[in-house]
Amino acid sequence: MQNPRILFLYLTKHSGHYAAAVAVEEAVRRFAPGVETRLLDSFRHANPILSKMTLKAYLAILKAAPEIWEYMYDNPEFQKRTKKIRDLLHRGNSKKLESVLDEFQPDVVVCTQAFSCGVLASWKGKTGLDRPRLVGVLTDFVAHRYWAHDKVDLYIAPNDSTKATLISHGVDTARIKVSGIPIRQQHTQRVSRQEIVERLGLRPNLPKILVMGGSLGLGPMKSVIRRLDKLPQPFDMIVVTGSNAQLKGRLERRGRKLRHTTAVLGFVENVHELMEVSELIVTKPGGITTAEALVRQLPMIIINPIPGQEAKNTEFLLSHGVAVQARNAKDVFRFVDEFLRNPERLRRMRAAAQVLGRPQAAEEAARGVLELAPVRAVMRSSAAARVLRSTA
Repeated sequence: MQNPRILFLYLTKHSGHYAAAVAVEEAVRRFAPGVETRLLDSFRHANPILSKMTLKAYLAILKAAPEIWEYMYDNPEFQKRTKKIRDLLHRGNSKKLESVLDEFQPDVVVCTQAFSCGVLASWKGKTGLDRPRLVGVLTDFVAHRYWAHDKVDLYIAPNDSTKATLISHGVDTARIKVSGIPIRQQHTQRVSRQEIVERLGLRPNLPKILVMGGSLGLGPMKSVIRRLDKLPQPFDMIVVTGSNAQLKGRLERRGRKLRHTTAVLGFVENVHELMEVSELIVTKPGGITTAEALVRQLPMIIINPIPGQEAKNTEFLLSHGVAVQARNAKDVFRFVDEFLRNPERLRRMRAAAQVLGRPQAAEEAARGVLELAPVRAVMRSSAAARVLRSTA
């Protein structure tokens, strides 16, 4: 019998959607090494020019008029008014993706972004085909209405609240598995703090504050660094600017004048190590970043959340006592000062994060995906069967 094939569709490399796809794909391969997998940027593959234009338009809206994005996000009236446009986009993208389906012949398609999930769901509805089976993996702590489709076989949800929202949008409870937001295995493993601190050129035995602006290096990071440098307490800073090379250059030039030792980094693959050595993170509340921080039991200061999904993530994190929200750099200064003077509050936030973190989310998601694949082919060895059952 042919080994099962699983296609993972994400939107934009070096994003949370991509990270979640990789996390589940790696877990699938650990459980069932014989499974054939493929990862694909669905929008870039189907419409490379439109993909670039959409990203530029998205960033421009966030910078100039974030209230527009807030209006579009999870708005039933906007969803209704744009149905014809979305149907047109779905048809155009499904034609391009159809060639991938014909060539790879996947048994299961896993989507970590709502648009690609909608494209495949619409395609299944138009063709009347039951295969491939379709899985939607949510990478935020909330579920907007664009996720809901009756042709999706399984949803991987972060929590019970998200499950309830999906049900309110018409999704049957039997098609929802609560597993958490999938993160890569490296985020669950301990690393040598001393080795990482030495590699970064930082000082041992001092608190480390991690400042991040997501994969695109967004937010008021310069003003945050400038404010934090005025704090009298001894600590080091780790700053991650993502793909924002211009910001990295500016911070590196400023870094030589800072009182506090500061490591300025661009796009990195070792966020798990940076979180391990840090006592506190100042960040935008992307779903993957915050899920990783929860597993590392890292208290969060949230700043500049994007209206829509990040604003909803912020509400969730604040309600569980694992984060505080800063309106500006001055607020960040005040919170960090308070936390450094009051370690007990940090301890309480770490304890709350320990309860909320889902270190096995990728493994649980992979188990759900494999249950939709041809089981006899997946379970071709008793060893693989034991590994899969051990996560049940």
